[in-house]
Amino acid sequence: MKKFKDFITEKKAQYQAAFYKGLYNRNKGVFYRGIGKGGKNMHDLQALGAGTYYSWDEGMAQAYADMKGGEVKKYKFPRGLKLADAQGPDMAEIKSLMGLQPWEYSGGKMFARVLKVEFESKGYDGVISDKVAEGIVIFDKANRKVKEV
Repeated sequence: MKKFKDFITEKKAQYQAAFYKGLYNRNKGVFYRGIGKGGKNMHDLQALGAGTYYSWDEGMAQAYADMKGGEVKKYKFPRGLKLADAQGPDMAEIKSLMGLQPWEYSGGKMFARVLKVEFESKGYDGVISDKVAEGIVIFDKANRKVKEV
């Protein structure tokens, strides 16, 4: 018999997959990124791990681009990326290993690197948040499949 915690964990994973699939379908696989002036990459939030950050909302990407006098670029994501839920049990577990509560955050590079390594070891291509300002982070290996359009 399943424990309630296992049931909730399974439902969260289904929600995350459905959330990404819904965004993917709505945007026809296109996501946005604010690029700094001259095409330089910007310093990303790093709240979800070390990688490249994207948004499903063009206006949010524009807000990030405006901070550095840059522009918004469009990218096509591949189907079927495996993304962890930023508020899910895997994130809580990893933060616990770092001595943090699920709602706590550290803006440091080490925090972001640990998240990336731990999520990759669990087979994830990135992390998705339902908060538009946090967006989606895609880790390096999976990011090679993301193409500018």
